[in-house]
Amino acid sequence: MRVRSSVVVLATALVLLLVAGCGKKQAGGPCKGTEQLCADKDTALVCRTGTFSAIACGGPMKCAKGTDHVSCDTSIAAAAAPCIGEDDESACSPDKQHALACRDGRFEETSTCLGANGCSMLGRTPSCDTSIAAKGNPCAREGAMACSQNKDQMLTCRGGHFEAHRFCRGKLGCVLKSEGPSCDESLSQPGDPCGVAGQIVCSVDGKTELVCQGGVFSKTRTCKTACTITSRPGRAIECN
Repeated sequence: MRVRSSVVVLATALVLLLVAGCGKKQAGGPCKGTEQLCADKDTALVCRTGTFSAIACGGPMKCAKGTDHVSCDTSIAAAAAPCIGEDDESACSPDKQHALACRDGRFEETSTCLGANGCSMLGRTPSCDTSIAAKGNPCAREGAMACSQNKDQMLTCRGGHFEAHRFCRGKLGCVLKSEGPSCDESLSQPGDPCGVAGQIVCSVDGKTELVCQGGVFSKTRTCKTACTITSRPGRAIECN
């Protein structure tokens, strides 16, 4: 009888454990309506179409229980990670190099922030330093200018991505100033894009004088000795 009593006790305990386990709410489990809860301080569970989705609360406020919902700080998140789905939900990546926005239930990169200030949150809005960029990086402000990472090009934001705008082959390269990037085009190649009609520069090999016409630098004359950049007032280029 003692053996049978022990078996009954063990079986009862196992059933209680299984029932307790089944009652625990977790990602992938069933839910109702707009049910929300904190799984732990770093994770919220949000009900979507009858199933709990796990949301990472990577911001400093973590996950906290409210009266009828949870407060999940998603101000720090990874691209492609699930988001709660609020209209103004935005974030910075953990490495501060990417600004993100919640779209269709997941965070999507909106800008790459390679400048010295990186990405930081101002309230619920990311501030993204795009003064340094690489071709193809996503960008949010059409017409914004940036220097390439090795400072040999000036880039511009077109159609949501940075693309080449000017070649900065001069000694100063692409320089970041308070008013925006500045490009040293005093040395250029025939065919390089330009924006100031009539601007005269030297070729990179120092043998040719170039002029900006029709949006590109074109050869005007060959210099017998050399094309040089001077510091003389009113005469930046000499072709001798």
